[in-house]
Amino acid sequence: MRRIEDIDPNFRLNGAVPSDYLFCDPREAPFSLWGLAPNDKGLYCRLPLDMLPQCSDGVQELSWHLAGACVRFSTDADGLAVLWTLRGKGNMPHFAATGQSGMELFEETDQGARQVKTVIPQMDNGCGCLKNQAAFAPLPGGMRHYALYLPLYNGLEEFMLGFGPKAKIEAGRKPRLEKPLLFYGSSITQGGCASKVGSCYGTILARRLDAAQVNLGFSGNGKGEENMARYIASIPMSAFILDYDHNAPSAEHLLATHERFYQIVRAAQPDLPIVMVSMPDFDRDPETAAARRAVIVRTYARALEAGDRRVFYVDGQSLFGDTDRDMCTVDGCHPNDLGFLRMADRLEPVLRCALGL
Repeated sequence: MRRIEDIDPNFRLNGAVPSDYLFCDPREAPFSLWGLAPNDKGLYCRLPLDMLPQCSDGVQELSWHLAGACVRFSTDADGLAVLWTLRGKGNMPHFAATGQSGMELFEETDQGARQVKTVIPQMDNGCGCLKNQAAFAPLPGGMRHYALYLPLYNGLEEFMLGFGPKAKIEAGRKPRLEKPLLFYGSSITQGGCASKVGSCYGTILARRLDAAQVNLGFSGNGKGEENMARYIASIPMSAFILDYDHNAPSAEHLLATHERFYQIVRAAQPDLPIVMVSMPDFDRDPETAAARRAVIVRTYARALEAGDRRVFYVDGQSLFGDTDRDMCTVDGCHPNDLGFLRMADRLEPVLRCALGL
C-alpha cells in the first residue's frame, strides 16, 4: 500500500522543524495561558490541584484534558514550530485525533478571529497518537496576535513553541471580555466529538463574543456536585452556562442537584448572567429527555418567581435546529462540527442579550 501523503501531498503531516529555530516555554512571559487553573509552574490542569482529592476519579483524570485552554502571544515570525508530549494516546474510534489531541491556531484582531492552522498530531500505525509530537505552521509575517488552542480530550506533559532566530515575540491580545464565559457540563461541553479543537461550541462562542473562556466539561462526570458549584461560584466570570443535564444519572438526580447548583452560584454572584441548557440529543429518547428538561425548566421558573432577572433558559431540543438533525452528531449523542455550529448559533443571541452586547 502507498501512504496517503504519497498519493495526495495535501494530507502530508509536516513534522519538519527548521534547525535554527529557538524554543520557548509558553508558561513564561510574554506568553499567557488562558482557561487553566493557577497551579504551580509546569502543570497544565483545568482545576486547582488541592481540589482534585475532593473530586471523583473521572473528574480528577479529565481535569488534565485541556478543553478550552489556549496560549496567547504576538509575533512577527513567518513560522511557528510546536513540540508537545501527550499524556494519552487519544485513540477513540469516533473522535478525530485533530480534536482529541491536536491544536488549532487562530489570528486574533479587534474585528474577529480567523483560523491559521490545524496542528495535526501524527499517528502510531493507526493505534493512536505518537506520544511525542512535532508540527510546523507557516505564518504570514508582520506583528500579529495569535491564540493556540490546546487538545480537547488529552493532556500535555511537555509543550514548547519555536520561532526563527530573528522573530520578535510579545504579549498577546487580551479578549474584550477578560472575565471568561464559564461552561460546566458533560462530554458535549468538553468538546466531544469536534473534528478540531476550535469547533467546540464554547470556543466558537468565545471567538464570536471576543471573550475568554473556562471549559469545565467533564466527559461522563459532570454530575452537579456541590464542591464543583462552590468552586465555580468563586471564579470571576462574565457569564455562566450550566449544561450538565446529560451527565446527571437520572431526572431524580437532576432534581436533587440542579436548583441547588444554581443557588450556590447565584448566592455568590447576584448579578451574574446564568444560562441554563438542557440536552441537545432530544431525539434519542424524547420521553426521558422531556422529563429531564422539566427539571431544568422548574429551576428556571422558580428563579424567575424569586425575582431573578439575570437567568436564561435554552431548550436543548432547539440546539440542533429543525432540519437534518441526524447530521449533527457522530453517534446520535456527541455533536460533530455541524452540531456544535448549530449549538453556538442558538446560544449566541442569548449570551449577547445576557451580556448587553
